[in-house]
Amino acid sequence: MENFLCGGVSAACAICIVNPVDVVKSRLQMQGELGSTKRAYNNVLSGILHVGRTEGIQGLYRGLGPAIWFQMVGNSVRFGVYHVGKKWAGVDKGKNNSRINFLCGIASGATAGLIACPFFVLKTQMQVQSSASNAVGHQHSHNGMIDAVRNIAREEGIRGFFRGLDAFVPRCVALVAFQMASYDLAKSQILDRKLMSDGPKAHMTASAFAAGCACVAMQPFDLIGARMMNQPFAHGGQPRLYSSPVDCFLKTVRNEGIFGLYKGGIANYMRMGPQYILTFMFFEQFVKAIKNFRGEI
Repeated sequence: MENFLCGGVSAACAICIVNPVDVVKSRLQMQGELGSTKRAYNNVLSGILHVGRTEGIQGLYRGLGPAIWFQMVGNSVRFGVYHVGKKWAGVDKGKNNSRINFLCGIASGATAGLIACPFFVLKTQMQVQSSASNAVGHQHSHNGMIDAVRNIAREEGIRGFFRGLDAFVPRCVALVAFQMASYDLAKSQILDRKLMSDGPKAHMTASAFAAGCACVAMQPFDLIGARMMNQPFAHGGQPRLYSSPVDCFLKTVRNEGIFGLYKGGIANYMRMGPQYILTFMFFEQFVKAIKNFRGEI
């Protein structure tokens, strides 16, 4: 149970710190969509400064509410299912089995994607929404998280909260499978080779490695999922830009080239790197605190 609790709380704490980078990442992914020539953001750092200057702190923390819920729900599930799966598979504590870790990552990623998709939809639409001068991609008109829920429910019904699910689940599978497995691999190698002691420094190093592996694996799915979630829909519920992940992939490559799939990739790592370093560090420390409280260590 502590894996579910600590995983969710750790990720929620981390996103509160890195949300400004996530906002710029979401907007970079929409910039130049299907050949649009409007360019409001050059890179992550200038993007953060630009949003802060033109939209204030509110702009940098757009979508924080659903982002926290997404991290709480998604990471509680993925940490919990991942560690329960390892225990069920008989992987001993302190040992590393990359194959089992990878399979548990796939299972936990798919489960987390199914459950947390509505929060990612809300987060994406609210983060992309901006002032007219900064607008890239389709602009929704939500006045907060509750208003966004009402608008989506009224206009699209329950399926509106699961738009882009067929791209989002592969995104979560790729993210979690590579992230969790590579973290355990890096951490076990660091400790087995006695490169560092089991503490924050080792956790930070393993987290940075895991974030890089996860970012490369999931970036195309992340962009496709985000664009499908943010696209406008007709009153009949039909998407106006992309009919499926394959359609989004083909249109993106045709209009923006293969590297269009990696728009926002650097921003994604600059978000994921610190976020997962913080998440894993918080997680390890919370678990230790609980074990100390129980008198297990």
